[in-house]
Amino acid sequence: MSKLMQYAPRINGRFGQVYSEAFRRKVIEEYLSSNVSKMFLLRKYGIRIKSGIQRWMKLYGYEDRKQPIVIKFRAVKSHALIRKMNTDKASKKQLEEKIRELERQLENEKLRSEAYERMIEKAEKELKVPIRKKPNTR
Repeated sequence: MSKLMQYAPRINGRFGQVYSEAFRRKVIEEYLSSNVSKMFLLRKYGIRIKSGIQRWMKLYGYEDRKQPIVIKFRAVKSHALIRKMNTDKASKKQLEEKIRELERQLENEKLRSEAYERMIEKAEKELKVPIRKKPNTR
């Protein structure tokens, strides 16, 4: 067994691979200086942790210049999207109800306005008194 890699017991009783810092740095340097992939090095050295090289690079302050820049978008969780759709449906229903209510109020006000007009006309005829303001007065 190499001094670079040892097996050590873990808390759960299983034995896991423990790599020395020198071994880790050697793998990182080989990755950065050659055109080989991380997967190739994982297979070559029998490293079982798929993200091992990446984590080691982060741990020791190496910058991965080979990796393309990936723009991460925030994922919308499906239940949040469904909830939003349901609230949109509910709000659409509420808006339609509000429109119907406003239309009813508008119709009532039109009827009230017409009733006032008729009352004023009747009062002017019966009492022979002008109630409406004349258009030219100030």
